[in-house]
Amino acid sequence: MDIDVGGETLVARLVQHGLVCDVADLYKLTAGELLQLKCMGEKSAQNFLSTLEASKSHDLWRILHGLRIPHVGAGEAQALAGGFKDIDELIHASFDQLNAIHDVADVSAQSVVEWFGDSHNRELIKRLRKAGLNFQSSLHQARKG
Repeated sequence: MDIDVGGETLVARLVQHGLVCDVADLYKLTAGELLQLKCMGEKSAQNFLSTLEASKSHDLWRILHGLRIPHVGAGEAQALAGGFKDIDELIHASFDQLNAIHDVADVSAQSVVEWFGDSHNRELIKRLRKAGLNFQSSLHQARKG
């Protein structure tokens, strides 16, 4: 999701303290919850929350890459975002539609179909949408524009 503040150590502490179970939980955190962690001061908590807020406006490809869909690296996430205007088109895309995109391998296309076919993952997308993340692709507009 391109959230640089804190790193893996902070995420491990958030999970350990029961504050997050998945990436969508990050967007519900409050300064008060963060301040419960020994590693967090007020400034650090505010910086983290500001970084989370800024990440909501990132382009679709960054979100796709951040979801850690198997076999979808940054380049393929960009290719996918270039082929679809938003996540809803991508969610409903067939294997053939995905595979037709330049730079999307068969294994990646199959992985995307399976990932979005999983009800747990669709619920995660729903929660991220509710948190206000951008699911639009500027890359699609640039190529189609």
